[in-house]
Amino acid sequence: MQITIQPDRDNDQLYLALSGRAVEAGVVARTVSVTEDVAMDFDKEGRVVGLDITNASKVLGESMDEVRLDALVGVKEAAELVGIQKSNFVRDYANKPGFPRPIVELATGRIWLRSQVEAYAASKGRVGNSRRRAAAG
Repeated sequence: MQITIQPDRDNDQLYLALSGRAVEAGVVARTVSVTEDVAMDFDKEGRVVGLDITNASKVLGESMDEVRLDALVGVKEAAELVGIQKSNFVRDYANKPGFPRPIVELATGRIWLRSQVEAYAASKGRVGNSRRRAAAG
């Protein structure tokens, strides 16, 4: 997968292209607003091809110069990173003060930056299942 970050510092916008095709004319068949400042682009097969963020510094909480590529994780992956069952994660972690805020909340669930969840887990002395497997292997 080719991922491209296209910052527009003058207009405080950021486009995350999730496919090399995302920036080609006619590829985006449908755009869905997730929040007032975040929209997802889909191709004609319904695959996500891009994420458009307006007011990026407000949405991301960082200046455009600090934006870097990071993995996205959902509830299942975040639960694994902190080493607990998915069924307990939202109750025990995701809603607690101090846990990283999701970058977006979709109908299918919340999405976090992997590095923020990993940093939180490390600060609490938690080592998730995926890290245990990596360390053992």
